[in-house]
Amino acid sequence: MHFGIQLYPQNTSWASLKEHGLQAEADGYDSLWTWDHFAAIAGADLYGAQLECWQILAAWGALTTRVRIGALVTGNTYRHPAVLAKQAVALDHITNGRAILGIGAAWMEFEHHAYGIPFGTPGERLTKLSEAVRIVRSLLDEPRTTFKGTHYEITDAPAEPKPIQKRLPILIGGGGEKRTLRITARWADMWHGFGNPEEFGHKVEVLHAHCADVGRDPGAIMAIAGGVVIVTADASRVAARMKAIADVNHMSSPPWMSFSGNPDQVAAYIAAYHKAGARGYILSIASPHDGEAIRTFATEVIPRVRSLTA
Repeated sequence: MHFGIQLYPQNTSWASLKEHGLQAEADGYDSLWTWDHFAAIAGADLYGAQLECWQILAAWGALTTRVRIGALVTGNTYRHPAVLAKQAVALDHITNGRAILGIGAAWMEFEHHAYGIPFGTPGERLTKLSEAVRIVRSLLDEPRTTFKGTHYEITDAPAEPKPIQKRLPILIGGGGEKRTLRITARWADMWHGFGNPEEFGHKVEVLHAHCADVGRDPGAIMAIAGGVVIVTADASRVAARMKAIADVNHMSSPPWMSFSGNPDQVAAYIAAYHKAGARGYILSIASPHDGEAIRTFATEVIPRVRSLTA
């Protein structure tokens, strides 16, 4: 399985993101991610500090040498797809071919209104996403791109330089069964979704059905699960960690957590995702970033999961 780590950029510092991003590479994670928002999304304080995603990705890319780098995920409404394609190519050159372009339809209404970004209906955002990934894929692969859709139009747009890697992967995030997963089936190389293993497995089945409809090999799309996991069987340590997250992020109660347990229990939990169709798992780390948690997952859980799923 592929193992990634997502470091939240909310209510933290570049110093912490740098330190723990470098640790993630040293500890052997396959990929390193952060989210793309302009306002705080975890907790009641929407005005909390938030560092910008693509600046973090470029800095991580320049500092690391092995780990893959991506956004989990870019909000499509925030940038024109032609601009986003250029950003992804630049990141690929900075990383010498390690970029992943994560993208989703966007969902946070508050930040759209606060920053004057048109929000639209869910249907409009999904149509935008469908058009955007077509444009991005063409710009990444073709010498020139012309496209006229409902929301975007580009004419004989040049796209040089090309990515370093032969096919820069597009990851789509989201679990909408009628449209998001169909867009994923048509255009994505990777898909990221949430839910427990049973819920995740159902989404994989829906994705594969869409692949059959559009004539795509489902094996060409890596399904990736993820969540907040704490590796300890000590309830007091779990409570202390969740309180620390709540305090730093101005939450009135502890945040959502996927699972906690000893290394064997956590490994079995993640192996259940593999059985449900996942070929990757991304561990989410909220601020304050916890170096011990990052290392424990890498050294105690990942080897066990790989043994269980070999």
